[in-house]
Amino acid sequence: MSATEVQDLLARREQLRARSARLREQIAQRAQVMRPALHLADRVRAGAGWARGHRAWLALAGAAVLGALAARPRHALSLGLRVWSGWQLLRRVRPVLALFGRR
Repeated sequence: MSATEVQDLLARREQLRARSARLREQIAQRAQVMRPALHLADRVRAGAGWARGHRAWLALAGAAVLGALAARPRHALSLGLRVWSGWQLLRRVRPVLALFGRR
C-alpha cells in the first residue's frame, strides 16, 4: 500500500467519524421528543415491579377498601374524597417546601 493510499484511507476514516458524530447528534435531538413518553414508561414499569413485590399488601388494602364500601358507602366516599384532596394539596405544597428546605 502506498503512502497516498494510506493518506486517502486516513482521510476517509476521519470523514466517516465526522459523519457518524453528526448522525449521533441528529438522533439525540430527535430522541428528545420521546423523552417524556419513555420517562412515563419507566415509572409505570417501576410501579409494576413494586406491585409485584407487595402483592399481599395490595390484596389486603383492596379487601379493606371493598369492605369499607360495602359496610358504609357514604363514609367511604367521604374518606376517599378527603384522602384525594390531601394528596392534591401535598402535590402542590411539596415544591414550595422544597424551596424552603434548600435555604
